[in-house]
Amino acid sequence: MAHHVEDTTNLSPAERDFNNFILKGDSFSKIEIYRLAVEEYNKAAALHINKLLVEEKLAYCKKQMQFEKKVFMVLGAIALVIVGAVYLFR
Repeated sequence: MAHHVEDTTNLSPAERDFNNFILKGDSFSKIEIYRLAVEEYNKAAALHINKLLVEEKLAYCKKQMQFEKKVFMVLGAIALVIVGAVYLFR
């Protein structure tokens, strides 16, 4: 999923910016800070350089964020049940 360019000397400023946004996004994604990864990937998308790559990375992050949301909802429901049970049985 990584997008690395070995020789950046022949890149335009926009291409260098694109690569930097992708690398920052990849770094955030790797440590599971998907909201910040999405922000970086959106900056890359605005440069219209490699639409497919950005769409893949955004789709991955959004999928992970949806999973996290479901996990937090389930954990929240479990916490409510536990708190309710503790309250009822004291």
